[in-house]
Amino acid sequence: MSYGWSGQRRAGFAGLRARHGRLAMVLSLSLVGCGSVGFAHADPPGAATDRQEQVLSDRDGIAVSEVSYLLPLPADAPPHPAACDRVGYLRYRSADGPAESTDADHIVVQQQGLGGGAMNSDSVATNTVRSARSLGQKIEFWALARRSACLDETTGFDYALSTGNYLDAVDYYFNGLAIDGQRFPGFKSNGDLAVLDYMGLERIVHDQFEVMRAALPDRADRQRKFVCTGISLGGLVTGFFSDWDFGVDGSGTDQCAAFAAQDSMVSSDPVAIQNTPLLHDITNAIVSPTNALVEAGFRAGVLPRTFGSLPVLGTRAFLLLRLAGLAAHLDPDGESQLLSHLPHDLEMDATLNYAFAPTWSAFATNGGDGSGTMRDYHFTNTALLGVLIDNNSTNFTLFQQGVGVLDGGPVQVKSFPNPGELTQLPLLGGFLRITAGNQTRVAPTDRTVLYRWRNYNDVQGVGYTAPGHEVADIRDVARQLASGAPYAYWETYFPLRVVVDTGAGFGGARTGDLADLKYHALNRTKPNFVAYAGDSPIITGSGVFFPAPATAKVVQLPGYTHIDTIGAAAVQNDGRPDYSGYELAAFINTLH
Repeated sequence: MSYGWSGQRRAGFAGLRARHGRLAMVLSLSLVGCGSVGFAHADPPGAATDRQEQVLSDRDGIAVSEVSYLLPLPADAPPHPAACDRVGYLRYRSADGPAESTDADHIVVQQQGLGGGAMNSDSVATNTVRSARSLGQKIEFWALARRSACLDETTGFDYALSTGNYLDAVDYYFNGLAIDGQRFPGFKSNGDLAVLDYMGLERIVHDQFEVMRAALPDRADRQRKFVCTGISLGGLVTGFFSDWDFGVDGSGTDQCAAFAAQDSMVSSDPVAIQNTPLLHDITNAIVSPTNALVEAGFRAGVLPRTFGSLPVLGTRAFLLLRLAGLAAHLDPDGESQLLSHLPHDLEMDATLNYAFAPTWSAFATNGGDGSGTMRDYHFTNTALLGVLIDNNSTNFTLFQQGVGVLDGGPVQVKSFPNPGELTQLPLLGGFLRITAGNQTRVAPTDRTVLYRWRNYNDVQGVGYTAPGHEVADIRDVARQLASGAPYAYWETYFPLRVVVDTGAGFGGARTGDLADLKYHALNRTKPNFVAYAGDSPIITGSGVFFPAPATAKVVQLPGYTHIDTIGAAAVQNDGRPDYSGYELAAFINTLH
């Protein structure tokens, strides 16, 4: 079974001129700060020990548990919570399948995207295991958690989930509510987050290797069973993992039976710098010297270690999405009081304004042109979540999911930052998807009514969307966003060092913490699978300029957004299983 175009090859630019053009792009990114952070003291951690597993749930025959290992940071790491000395993942398997990972037919190991916690992969993990079972295989799916998840804020969420009142979490984080006698101490500043300097790319790939080796000590077993995957940034990290030198255990590719990318690519060298010794030497000589500058900036706390207070991508912006999910999970049909309990400040107001503004005038005036702000309208909690994340509502592409439509009152078509129709223009249109997606977006216009939400499977007759572009169940999304311990849906303090290291590696740096990145394109010697989301901007970026291996199985997921690739509902509107989970399971079924 195949959805869209299975196996279609994507053509890239050929010839030296095109390669040099792409090389210049990567070098320009590297020279403005994406150098590798060469911490001389950042030795890889030792072997993982003290395996612990806690059963979390059994949903429709899929057992979910948290698995963690003791894998301490170096002795000279800054003071940090004990949880930062453990690494782990969410383990998904058939409840009637093997209890031991060593007995599974295959194990999918998933790296998360930018800012994503292990809960990001909850839907695709469940759906892949279920589809594999329908194909006669008992597999596991490990949704890896970056070590930086140890700093996640979950106290308010855990408490609200126990009381059933989402405002307990909102008031804990923003309004001084005490929980068990303790008040929220405030969000961590850059100076409080020095431990993130120890959580770059090198740490991530070693953490993945160590948990894989701890579960399957025999490398031959790892080579037969592990399918190494990544969504978005996680695909890039998986590319670095594949070309990393792990000493006597070989490369990362030696640990995997196959590789998969979900709306991403698996590569440590997308512009083929390492294929040409001269280019290798030149880029290493240019990019690597920035290491000392970047290292000094991080150590001094001058360079930002996280997105901090940046609107839309900052700490509180991601917390806003999690709180909206919590409210929709605990009180889906109640009129939302979330926004009235949030502060009016630059970060919060700018985030809401960018996500909601229907026109450039509304954006420039923050609703002062008469259109109003998001706070001026009435929504159920589910509708508020939809307005913040739906592909027909929010203006920020990378948050978009096809979770249904706004209902209960009149709407107007949005033109900020551009109308969705512009994405249909030849050539330019494909790249405009990155601004606000390719779907028509709408905003409410009546401040007197209570807007409600129609789920993804209840959109028939709506003129600006179609069932084929609504693929995620907002109830699942709300439950996932509402998660507290052990792993949140969005990390509270995602380390920008990971982005910096990725840029440096792509730019050709091979010293310092990237010194063990000794290989290139090794993953192409193994079976590869790539799933592109049909409504994502990635398909016109990565898919065109950085084509998948010629032998890869490449599929398109029609109607899926970037996040839908890992967040789609188990059953689609055409009655078929989640395309992403099924196609990955079908690919795994071809492995021996």
